Amino acid sequence: MPRLFVIEPSATLCNLVTRTLHAGGFRVIEAAHDYAEASRRLKTESFDAVIVGIPPHGYRSAANVALEAMLQPDRARTPLIVLIHKSETPLVRLIDERGFAEIIPWQRFPRVPGLLAGLLPYEEPVEEVHGAEVPRRGLRILFVDDSQSARYAYRQLLDSSGFDVDLADSSESAIRAAGKQRYDFIVVDYYLPDGTGAGVLRTLKKRGIQSQLAIITGTYREAVIKECLDAGATECMFKDEAKELFLARIESIARIVETQKAVDDERHRLHGILGSVGDGVYGVDSKGVITFINLTGVSMLGYQTTEQLVGAAASERIHGNEPADAEIEKDILESYRSGQKLNGIETVFRRRNSRPIPVECTVFPWSIRGEVDGAVVVFRDISERKTVEQLRWEITHDMVTGLVNRRQFLHTLEERLGQLRQDAGYGALLVIDIDGYSRVVDDIGESAAERLLAEVAARLRQRLREGDVLARLPGDRFALLLGGIQLGNVYAVTDSFRSLLKEITYRRAKQQRSVSGSVGVVILSQASTSAEHALEHAASACQIAKRKGKNHTHIYIAEEDTYTSQQLERGWSDRFKDALRENRFIFLAQPIMHAGSVTGEFEEGHWESAIESDGSVMFELLLRMVSADGQRLSPSVFIPLAERINMVQEIDYWVICNAIRLLQSFDRSGVSASLTINLSNVTLQDHGAIGRIAEELSGHLSYLPRIVFEVTETAEIASVHQARKSMMQLKKLGCRFALDDFGTGFSSFAHLKNLPVDFIKIDGMFVQQLSSNSIDQTMVRSICTMAKDLGLKTIAEHVGSQATMRSVMQCGVDYLQGHYLGQPREVSDHLARIACMPTGADTKKP
Repeated sequence: MPRLFVIEPSATLCNLVTRTLHAGGFRVIEAAHDYAEASRRLKTESFDAVIVGIPPHGYRSAANVALEAMLQPDRARTPLIVLIHKSETPLVRLIDERGFAEIIPWQRFPRVPGLLAGLLPYEEPVEEVHGAEVPRRGLRILFVDDSQSARYAYRQLLDSSGFDVDLADSSESAIRAAGKQRYDFIVVDYYLPDGTGAGVLRTLKKRGIQSQLAIITGTYREAVIKECLDAGATECMFKDEAKELFLARIESIARIVETQKAVDDERHRLHGILGSVGDGVYGVDSKGVITFINLTGVSMLGYQTTEQLVGAAASERIHGNEPADAEIEKDILESYRSGQKLNGIETVFRRRNSRPIPVECTVFPWSIRGEVDGAVVVFRDISERKTVEQLRWEITHDMVTGLVNRRQFLHTLEERLGQLRQDAGYGALLVIDIDGYSRVVDDIGESAAERLLAEVAARLRQRLREGDVLARLPGDRFALLLGGIQLGNVYAVTDSFRSLLKEITYRRAKQQRSVSGSVGVVILSQASTSAEHALEHAASACQIAKRKGKNHTHIYIAEEDTYTSQQLERGWSDRFKDALRENRFIFLAQPIMHAGSVTGEFEEGHWESAIESDGSVMFELLLRMVSADGQRLSPSVFIPLAERINMVQEIDYWVICNAIRLLQSFDRSGVSASLTINLSNVTLQDHGAIGRIAEELSGHLSYLPRIVFEVTETAEIASVHQARKSMMQLKKLGCRFALDDFGTGFSSFAHLKNLPVDFIKIDGMFVQQLSSNSIDQTMVRSICTMAKDLGLKTIAEHVGSQATMRSVMQCGVDYLQGHYLGQPREVSDHLARIACMPTGADTKKP
């Protein structure tokens, strides 16, 4: 019995490991809670194996003395297992160089007994014979695994079931053994020191080895299982399954082998053989007509006698008519004629009552004197296995959308983070939250809302690349894992998913409404700590995006990930400078109409018909940045980063200079236009930037009454005093101000009291459903009343229908803005439409 030494300062953890070792069959266990004491004992005593726990703060502290003792030459071949709380690169390198050692995280400590069994010299147990000798099956199995303990354990299990077993420990030895000896079937471990089990199977197939082939593995990864099945595996077995299930799978393969032997070697005794087979077996001629079928097959297909099937076409009586299986059924029917062998095909047969039965079948060509004369088909009912697979799928997936669930997503995310720590590079984790989902449920009902979620999932999935993973989180949130992200593209790529949501619509009553979402993003790198933390940070970023006014994207970068932050900021600083120098910013404009000018039956989108009699009109300027490759980026993508690296002041200055030129263009068209311009709160707080803007504007005083700066209410204003001072400086020149997104935050009325604004822009969340929501109507009406008392004008955003437009006007709003009145378009498009309209001779500001 090996003597073990456990070194761990925590009595609780030490006791946990000791009990686990006892449960694994190890009995002689000694422990030390002090590393210095452990070091002294290691120098004077001999142990068969040592288990060392490393404290969270790293191995270069107290634990170092014990590890140094184990790194001495006289201890070089003593098995060592190191339990760590977090990855330690120097430690991994030292242990790799030492050999005879394993490093595992504390979360996987139950693996310690199994690892020890692989590291300790194997002592083959003395077999005692009890009772009669196990009858032999006459079937020879080759079992391939690089673990000595696993090889002997499985040999003992198979030997006790009557199989003759040979062993191999590598790909090379397995291929060599299969070339010298004929095996009925070969079971290969997927992970081998000189290749994979799938590679072994492909080589055996290429060399014409006729054995049944199976894979045994410790992973449930879909890609691994698919690779093995594609390589020719009849079965995929798993090391953590109960031995009874393993033997059941072996028995299943054995039955196929025995059936094949019976068909090949003793066809003249067909009826006797078929009676002893537990699977269904039938034969067909080259035209697909059934020539015989055993009683098991008759029963499985729901018939009473063989006469009900013999003589009928298999395509009419046996094969299913499921569209999903059409190609497989075509291959099976073709194999009857061509003599092409098909092995382990999963398809659907049809019972007498037309109910489907999932089966796995093998088609063996039947030749007489070298001529194909049909085939023998062996099939078995796999309904139970399919049920287990369906249950396993349901455990890891969301039933509404078919996406993986949170639990499975976190598992995948943890694996990807491990790859990033090893291979470097960047990824992105997105949390997408549907805006106002509870209101959507109220509008269309829970079942229709779930169908909408399924549509959102389907639309997002269309945008995924190979390797990207989409999951549904609880409620109306989705998580998206993107790999291989370039830092320069991260903003555009992640924001494209938010833009994609706007293409999805749902019908409420007779109105079409668009879906919108808020997106939180975390950049994944070598510095990312854990899947749970990454998901929490992405969810927090999503909440920040919602607080910005919804339908926004916010990117979070961990404070400790300074390298990523610096690389991102340096790259975008250069981009902004190039875009400003090359004038790669463009304006879109959306009309803002005076409520008094909208009369009669307004035709959707024809804002020019409501131009006031004096020729005046107002537009909101919407900025877009054009990337070097021609892609347009929205402000929600680049403005937050521009604010972070103090480039937004330069962008605001560019906007103001070019807005003056636009006013001059409108004048030449005969229309007196006013423009609302978004002004960053960062710029508003910058005394130098405001001074520079004021100096530029002072040269165009006649235009300034037609400029309205929008200050976002939902953004945090660090210093109200400085903001007021900056606003007053620009108002003295003649500019006006609007408080944007009014009503979305708790600071709305405080800002209204302290900031010198002229307009209130009522947030769209109060406007979109105004025609049917009495609470929204009360809110909007109250805001309008208050604004009139304060001498302010009101602008209603997101007017999306004629009903909404009428309701807004009834509440007393002064100005209207929204897609129903006019879409955001390039200024040149608006100027072209104005050119076709008669304009008044006088101009005045609205």
